[in-house]
Amino acid sequence: MPERKTRLLIPITRAQAASGLLEVAQAIMARENGSGHLLGVVEIPPGKPIAGSVTVARRYRALLQRITGLEGRERAGLGVQVRVAHNIAQGIREAAYENAVDLIVLEWPGLGRPRRLVDRNLEDLIANPPADLILVRPDPEHREWPFPGGDVLVPVRGGPSAALALRVAVALAQSREAALTVLHVYDPRQSPERRQRDQGQFQELLREHGAREANVIEAEAVKPNAAILEAAGEHQAVVLGAYAETARSPILVGSQLTEAVRRLEGTVILAKSARAAMHQVSDPESAPHPILGRQLELSSLVDKWFAENTFHSREFRDVRRLVDLKRQQGLTISLGLPTLNEAATIGKIIRILRDELMDRHHLLDEIVVIDSGSTDSTIGIAQELGVPVVEHMSVMPELGAFAGKGEALWKSLHLMHGDIVAWCDTDISNIHPQFVYGVVGPLLTDPRIGYVKGFYRRPLNFGGALQTAGGGRVTELAARPVINLFYPELSGLLQPLSGEYAGRRELLEKLPFFTGYGVEMGHLIDILESFGLNRIAQTDLGVRIHRNQELFDLTKMAFAIMQVTLKRLGDRHRIHLLEEVNRSMKLIHYTNDRFFLEVMEIADWERPPMATVPEYLARRHQLAAAAAPALA
Repeated sequence: MPERKTRLLIPITRAQAASGLLEVAQAIMARENGSGHLLGVVEIPPGKPIAGSVTVARRYRALLQRITGLEGRERAGLGVQVRVAHNIAQGIREAAYENAVDLIVLEWPGLGRPRRLVDRNLEDLIANPPADLILVRPDPEHREWPFPGGDVLVPVRGGPSAALALRVAVALAQSREAALTVLHVYDPRQSPERRQRDQGQFQELLREHGAREANVIEAEAVKPNAAILEAAGEHQAVVLGAYAETARSPILVGSQLTEAVRRLEGTVILAKSARAAMHQVSDPESAPHPILGRQLELSSLVDKWFAENTFHSREFRDVRRLVDLKRQQGLTISLGLPTLNEAATIGKIIRILRDELMDRHHLLDEIVVIDSGSTDSTIGIAQELGVPVVEHMSVMPELGAFAGKGEALWKSLHLMHGDIVAWCDTDISNIHPQFVYGVVGPLLTDPRIGYVKGFYRRPLNFGGALQTAGGGRVTELAARPVINLFYPELSGLLQPLSGEYAGRRELLEKLPFFTGYGVEMGHLIDILESFGLNRIAQTDLGVRIHRNQELFDLTKMAFAIMQVTLKRLGDRHRIHLLEEVNRSMKLIHYTNDRFFLEVMEIADWERPPMATVPEYLARRHQLAAAAAPALA
């Protein structure tokens, strides 16, 4: 049997059903080298504000994380996602398309409670699933999950759902160390040629799915359905294909249990191939289109993103869990600390982050200080603490060097080796490990996310007294107004300019880096336009206390950020706006009771994506070659 790497989605509509669904899902994952995500859907009635459900979504994620933590399930390749949608079926479709899942494992709708609207919505999903589908009905005599012991029966009658049913049955029998019976019923009225062809297809199916060791029963019956249901009554778990061949009458045609199947004892699993569902659609134009193809009204789109992709650092404070997820995914994580005269804070930052996230918990694989020409004792302090310090001007000198934070970050991407790269500003006086694990956490738990920004409350220091609000002046007076004007899809980002963020290398190396203050704005615009809004997430990091800059410096920052926005706006419309605007700024000084003007060039230059830089590609090749013997 060829090795599969099946991607599963396990929607949880009732917490009581989670254990049984996970048993089926993990059996498949174990046999097919798969991975999976538990999915929660927060239902928002039409007309209700979507953004207000961010707290509900966070609690739902916490519940699902507790479920995955039971019996070490995290180590078996399970993640957690939450969607906000008008109904559960819509949320499942969105998650299935976004994650490119192969298989959905779902509780059979309508069990143990009066039929609700949610069940009727799910019937539409089941009729035309976005991926292969498994419906699970527990043993009515043993409603507590997991399933009771016993043998597994899988009737095989041909068609794509039969192959799926056999896959599931083999995986479940192996997981439970149970006997597997494969039943093939022939109609005695068939011609010898048809029977011989059916036998050949049946044997090929057994070989393909590794079921040659199963107990195989081949029987004749004028009414195959009756024979199948009779045999099913003698087994504790039965896996049925939703359809046989489209020309025959199906055993089950929808989500509702037929009366005959309702009488079956034991667990019943219905396997339905998405290909089988496609055969039932006579007019291709009438087939459902992916929900992602619909043009959502912009405000609702942003609200939906805000509810689904806004996290809190508290969700990731179990650092041991993050370490398990990191190891399970075979990832490495690097932290870059950009510095420029940060002697007052760099020592404390290094000690706290290294002690907690490298020594106590091996979340980080390296910490590197990237200095931009400090003239105080910043470099000496970092070196005394045993952390590598590199001046960004000395990295790839053949490519030249610009002054600016963006240049330091670009070159640090070349220096560091992690699959995930995080950066943290070094002027923070209340440093806490959450400033790092809070932005790394979503990348380890949700594969669709590629870039995570931190946000926080920023007290402003006036004359030594902290004011509860007032920080982030450039964000509120320049960045967010510009975003709302020209890139409203990004308007749900609370602090687009924050210095605490992380990304997957595979995404970061495809991004240009502006060399100065505009680097973060450039990242967000480029990710939005090249990869889509849902690749971005944000995490609440609590309160951040740092050195507040003078208004004079904030003016230069705002000027650079607006330049970057205009540059990208011009790129979108294929016009050269920056050739028509001024790159220099007249700065107003006031000293000795007089005003004077200083002209300063404030230009953010653009570095190309690292994936296009030969020096970077050569270094990545060297790192891969060095790692190969260790992996052998």
